[in-house]
Amino acid sequence: MSARPAAPAGAALRPPASKRLAGLVLLFSATLWGLSWWPMQALAGLGVQGPALTFMAYGGVGLLGLPRLWHERARWLGRPGQMLMIALMGGWAAASFVMAMTQGDVVREMLLFYLAPAWSVLGGHFLLKEHLGARRLAAVVLAMAGAYLVIRAGGAGTQAGAQPGLQTVPLAGLPWGGPGGVTGADLMALSSSVTFAGNNLATRAAQEIPVASKAIVLMLGCAVISALLLAGTGASLPALSGAAALGVLAFALVWILCGSSTTAYGMSHLEAGRAAVIILAELVAAVASASLVKGRVPSLGELVGGGLILAAAALDVFET
Repeated sequence: MSARPAAPAGAALRPPASKRLAGLVLLFSATLWGLSWWPMQALAGLGVQGPALTFMAYGGVGLLGLPRLWHERARWLGRPGQMLMIALMGGWAAASFVMAMTQGDVVREMLLFYLAPAWSVLGGHFLLKEHLGARRLAAVVLAMAGAYLVIRAGGAGTQAGAQPGLQTVPLAGLPWGGPGGVTGADLMALSSSVTFAGNNLATRAAQEIPVASKAIVLMLGCAVISALLLAGTGASLPALSGAAALGVLAFALVWILCGSSTTAYGMSHLEAGRAAVIILAELVAAVASASLVKGRVPSLGELVGGGLILAAAALDVFET
């Protein structure tokens, strides 16, 4: 007989304001991650490629968090399976997302990554037995329709000096590609979408484990996976210039430390389906920022789709 996972203490009495706060925190986190392509690509231009960046940045923050992880050991030592799942799912999601965004086209890779909300909603319903009411279903439909319009319009805008169409740059150092112009970056984005959804569900299910421990073990898992990728491809850590070192430090503190902590908090206080809808705001931030920085004029489809995604996020965030 299957049942819902045990709710955390006080969850039944949690006021609507608490859920609203968690939704707003997750919305902030999604926006922050939507802007993450910029430092990723800037650092790649300085010679700090995907696995090297995730090893140094995620690993550095993870090491700083070891004392906190040890302090909270009594609350997670009896749940090694949940901790391992978060480390593997979240770690691979982070590492593969960075590789996809540094080697591929921002909009194209977001298309594949944003299959994640569909996996999260389905997993939340079938695995965690979360109820999908009419309001939640309406938000999901709005969000997915918006994502479809934004992605379908990807590349339709104009960018001075750029060739039309999507980039198909092979992922540096990886031994595989794909048929029909599918690149290693595309495969990384697709795998990131699946494992991100898995981490969403694992984080939600592990209610007894503190938020900080979940965030730290994800970072350590990403560092280990990145080290294996470096070893497997024969790559080595680059010698950092002053600008590159400062960039890695800023990425670690702003995006990883702040972004991962706020994501873990929001996911731990919201149902997987609701969190998946709110996180779609990341797509809006990514498309809008890429359009501004790269000088690409957004198409009508991108504008309409972005509006639908924001409407879905607002509908869910301000649910009482």
